[in-house]
Amino acid sequence: MTPYVSREINTKLQVTCQNCNLSEVCIPRGLSHKDVERISNIVVRKKILHKGEYLYRQGDPFRGILTIKAGTAKLVALDLDGNEFLTGYYLPGELLGFDGLADDRHACSAMALETLTYCEIPAEQIDSLCREVPNLMRELFRHVGKALTTETDHHLLNQRSAEERVAGFLLDLSDRLSCRGLSGIEINLTLSRADIGNYLRLTMETVSRLLKSLENMGLITVSAKSIRILDKDKLRDLFNKSSSEGV
Repeated sequence: MTPYVSREINTKLQVTCQNCNLSEVCIPRGLSHKDVERISNIVVRKKILHKGEYLYRQGDPFRGILTIKAGTAKLVALDLDGNEFLTGYYLPGELLGFDGLADDRHACSAMALETLTYCEIPAEQIDSLCREVPNLMRELFRHVGKALTTETDHHLLNQRSAEERVAGFLLDLSDRLSCRGLSGIEINLTLSRADIGNYLRLTMETVSRLLKSLENMGLITVSAKSIRILDKDKLRDLFNKSSSEGV
């Protein structure tokens, strides 16, 4: 890790809820300054995780709600035969840990895809914090609702053609990055082609072929894990073609 990157991450670790640039997509959105200050006093700011390290593993006791501060993570689950399924791809400002609420044990594993920092509301503090900050419950429900909507959208996406799945995946990432004030045009994929295929229920070869096809159509350019969207409107038209055809 370079000294610059190390300094940048250490700075992020010192950021509080009050001055966090992700507050509009994280829990503090819509809360009063007093409420945000109370949450900030409870939130635990964790140390750095490196690529391949786990935020938590499937079967671990539920320990709290986590928010990615910097970096990206994937959520994976194992079936009874030990096959791994990628169920989520998380960006800064997005919350993890809801899969542990039902049984007090995590149903999935969350793994860092690159150098990552995160904040945590400890499980033992959630009930008392929600009593002290009533609007926090509303915000947590909002994030749970958004997670359910995302899960539904992902299921519907995987019912579409392979080409539309890849286009929809890129559009979703672009929109989510734009919401964070980042470039929705330049996408740095921390997922491997195999991971993308797992997520979209496609083979790695199909993902690579379709990315090349979109590049040949002049919609994107691909350089290793860097993707630049050249024509987002046409990419969206491609994604929406089935609905316009009445499929």
